[in-house]
Amino acid sequence: MSSTPDETRTDEPPAAAGAPPGGPLLDRPIRQVLLVGHTHHDVGYTNSPRLIDDLHAATVRRVLDLCDTNDGDGPDAFRWTFEVARPVLRFLDDAGPADAERLRRRVAEGRVAVTGGYLNMTQLLGDAELGAAYDSLDRLRAAGVPVRTEQHGDVNGIAWGTVDAMRRAGIDRLVMALNPDHGRAPYPQPTGFWWQGPAGGRVFVWLSTHYGVGEEWGIVDGDVEAAEAHVADFVAALEKREDYPYDTAVVHAANDNRWPTALFLDVVRHWNARHPEVPMRTATVDEALDVLRPQAEAADVPVARGEWSDWWAHGHGSTAREVAVYREARSFARAAQTTLGLTRLRGDGTPALADVMGYRRGPVRLRSDADVARDLDRVDAELLLFAEHTWGSWETYSKPYSSFSHSHWNAKAGFAYGAFDLARDLAVEGLFRVVASGADGTSGAAAPAGSAAAGGEDATRVVVVNPTERARTEPVDVEVHGRTRVRTVATVPAFGVATVPLPAPPGAARAAREIACGAYRAVVDPARGGVVSLVHLPSGRELVDAEAAGHGLGAVVTETVVPGSEHPMVVRDPKDFHPDFPGPDFDRRHGAGHEDPLVTEGESWARIAWRTTPPGLPPATTTLTLYRDLDVVDLEVALVKPEAFGPESIHVAFPFRVEDPEFLLETAGAVYAAETEQLPDTSKDWYSVQHAVGVHRPGSVGGVLWGSVDAPLVQLGGLHTGEWARTLRAPTGYLSSWLMNNLHFTNFQARQEGTRAYRYRFAAVDGPVTRERVRVFGRDLAEPLQARAYDGPATAEGALGLRVTPADRVLAEVRPLPDGSVRVRLRNVGADPVDAEVAWDGPGRVSGGGPVPLGPHGVGDAMLRREP
Repeated sequence: MSSTPDETRTDEPPAAAGAPPGGPLLDRPIRQVLLVGHTHHDVGYTNSPRLIDDLHAATVRRVLDLCDTNDGDGPDAFRWTFEVARPVLRFLDDAGPADAERLRRRVAEGRVAVTGGYLNMTQLLGDAELGAAYDSLDRLRAAGVPVRTEQHGDVNGIAWGTVDAMRRAGIDRLVMALNPDHGRAPYPQPTGFWWQGPAGGRVFVWLSTHYGVGEEWGIVDGDVEAAEAHVADFVAALEKREDYPYDTAVVHAANDNRWPTALFLDVVRHWNARHPEVPMRTATVDEALDVLRPQAEAADVPVARGEWSDWWAHGHGSTAREVAVYREARSFARAAQTTLGLTRLRGDGTPALADVMGYRRGPVRLRSDADVARDLDRVDAELLLFAEHTWGSWETYSKPYSSFSHSHWNAKAGFAYGAFDLARDLAVEGLFRVVASGADGTSGAAAPAGSAAAGGEDATRVVVVNPTERARTEPVDVEVHGRTRVRTVATVPAFGVATVPLPAPPGAARAAREIACGAYRAVVDPARGGVVSLVHLPSGRELVDAEAAGHGLGAVVTETVVPGSEHPMVVRDPKDFHPDFPGPDFDRRHGAGHEDPLVTEGESWARIAWRTTPPGLPPATTTLTLYRDLDVVDLEVALVKPEAFGPESIHVAFPFRVEDPEFLLETAGAVYAAETEQLPDTSKDWYSVQHAVGVHRPGSVGGVLWGSVDAPLVQLGGLHTGEWARTLRAPTGYLSSWLMNNLHFTNFQARQEGTRAYRYRFAAVDGPVTRERVRVFGRDLAEPLQARAYDGPATAEGALGLRVTPADRVLAEVRPLPDGSVRVRLRNVGADPVDAEVAWDGPGRVSGGGPVPLGPHGVGDAMLRREP
């Protein structure tokens, strides 16, 4: 990705005002068939993720060899598309000059194309991971391999912010080989349309057939008779469509993790001998788009704006615990980047080293600049591998007890835990370096509690680091000597450090159903599962609509298929959980309890905890925390979920009292309004969000900002599982956190489990609920204040030296780079241009920074370097 501000391109396709669909190309017959050879890239599915990744890297040499043995420029020459970039990146890591030149030459000849998607990603990706994926393309271009198109296979959606990210990466064409199972396509397949991003720029989308037609039609295996019949039917069907203004049919020659072969060349030869009037030619995806895009520009193809919400995203709830670990790892990674970047600029001081290689001790070594860059790259790779779309093996549902199914998931989960382990270790080292650098520019010798240098067990205060560009006051949890955790509230300047006293132990718990603290008063009824009244005292607003919901806020709601159901997914095939078979009917019941809640009060907070027993589950404990000086509410659900098979779901309910609401959802790089800012026929039953949702009634003042730390799936306005709705039905502000489900037929886990505490934060909003506020609320959940119990001599407090302005209009990401510099990436959260600036006010001499003009929703980089 270029380190220049985002630019809005002006070379948009001309509008065909008033032209009928199809325009002047309507009467053209299909004049050619382009056969695109590739493999659908699953990191797993057909084999263990431990093996598949290496095998995909090995395919690059195989493709180059096949180009040599099937050379030339004829219609049956071997041409190949690498569906994703990762195998080629891995190939270049190890390739000698001769092999790298072979690849460069074949790409220049048009025999090989490399596309711009790192992997076939889900909507779990956030801004930073999306940026890391596109940044990796710089390595391809440096090797002489241009990237012009992104291809996305099997996944039914992609985050709206991807449009702007693609354009910043120099890509303006997207092929979606969408899988129609478990959902619907926004337009008939195949077709083309323009997808407009939040900043107004467009990419051309070729909504292709599912890539698997190559296997189903016999193309992959060279079954020439079957392939001829299927392709002939396909061409005939396209010629009958009045909405298909193209003279070319594009056919995929691919299947899952296909080892490259030349068998599909026999299909080309056979077809051309039988159908010279409609010649067939092998092509790369770049060549295919070079043909199709000009025809789309000449026709009146649709322009769509909004989120491509993924029907398959319900799979994010198939492994709730590991998805939560992945999200924790992202938070640690972002904190590590910031602290290690800042201390590189200001000087590390002399961090204390411990004699034990453990989490509670100081680092036993300090990474060099090269080590930091390498380990941050490793974290990026692990995060991207986990967020890739392959969750399980092909036999996950048919053989859920097999060793292969369990081994496959162990390997997949390992990406989340690998990222977590390394990111946490980097974050701990970064925090130690911050403490040692001294906030006043001196090299302090202070050490967090439990380190060898601390020399004692009397932790007396908490050191807190703010990894973001604006001052924040927030709750922090701290582990003390590895035995207890305490909660306090800290105020920390932007990119700064503060210390706060270790809070006194809370008072004894007492039984009560009502609690008041700071801005809120709450009433809990365990029999109704949760909070039945939550009043925002400054405004007098009641936030909970327990009567309409039938249960309280924080209630755990289970969802199981009604007994005796004859729905096809139950009696025939789980694959029939599908729009063609609405339903099944679900039995939805909330957990209930009979014991009085317990109220506990600390110095800065008060909390109420209650136990309920969700149907079919062990008891769950839910805790609501209010703060004396903060206008936020925290809710935590500690859930015990034994392994179980059979279709089921678990929700945590947030029935907010908002009539005729609009829901603003945070996706990667954007915030969108559910329903009104979505592509047609994309998922309305459920949504995968980054962290935040805004709930408000348009035109009114007041609403709610809500966020989930651990779980990405939500349902809006009620529970909609299995409705396959074309229109969102959301008469109330009911928001459900869809924690987990196993409503799948392949790939995802057939069993449901996930014992863990799941965390949420929300706040009443008296002013307008804007997209900008949703974006910042979500970012702050993704990048919490970093806190640690602290012994030793006093350390100065304050800003560490980096200053970003205007801090209320941009978000900043700090990252140390391999060349010793530090990149500050700024994101404009609004639709108006911003003249941002990056400056260094800290110790030492630092070059770089300066103005960073940002267009609407723009992104730009500033580079800083500490000088000798």
